[in-house]
Amino acid sequence: MRRALPLLFAAAVLAAAVPSPAQDPAQPTMKVNPEVILMNTFYGGARVRVEGTVPEGADVVLAVRGPSIEEKFNLKGRFGPIWANAGNVHIGGVPSLFFVFTGKPLATILSRASLDEHQLDGQAIEAQMTVDPPALDQPLVRQNYIKLKANQGILKVVDGAVTVAPAGTARNFSADIAWPKVAPPAEYTLTVFACRDGAVIGKASLPLKVERVGFPQKLAAMAQNKAVLYGILCVLVATMAGLGIDFIASRLGGRVSAH
Repeated sequence: MRRALPLLFAAAVLAAAVPSPAQDPAQPTMKVNPEVILMNTFYGGARVRVEGTVPEGADVVLAVRGPSIEEKFNLKGRFGPIWANAGNVHIGGVPSLFFVFTGKPLATILSRASLDEHQLDGQAIEAQMTVDPPALDQPLVRQNYIKLKANQGILKVVDGAVTVAPAGTARNFSADIAWPKVAPPAEYTLTVFACRDGAVIGKASLPLKVERVGFPQKLAAMAQNKAVLYGILCVLVATMAGLGIDFIASRLGGRVSAH
């Protein structure tokens, strides 16, 4: 028993000397403010600040990704001189929102293989999406979908948006994100990638929740649970808005009707 005590003490000292995974200097760290975005009546988007550290000599790639979605689009075809609906195309396996922010051009930070592996640009997203029916799985369909999402402002790569401190034992970084109003309520994932020599050497992730509160939350609940009442309310609001515009126009002496 007396011999075992020194051995146990030595083992405890060695265990304490081994760094835990949370203290691993090779892994990046990050924090997000705010952690929850509240969509109230006057919501018009938000500002999100991300800060953290990456290992010495590493570059930073910050990715924001929404949950995977599936969407259906009408496919237009020409029948003689007439354009008409020629069927539907289903697009799946793509994030509802996709942002990438870097300190310098993304192509100078990561190789094409790394970009594809971690799905960090539009080309990688385009390659992994699904198109149904298979007969419509054509490059033009995929390219047009990516262009549509880019035009909507929910798929983009922004170079120079991340500020990285000079080289040191650990490099501090920060980024200010203009969160778009069109991003729906969901749980999003923010991931910082520490990169060196064209490859990812470490990463860390945090969630970011977007939630409806107040009147928007009640309205969404009504649309989901009381669809008939919600429809009647929409008709009444549209009618009152039209009558109000007519009244204002008549008081101003105008002759333009809202109908």
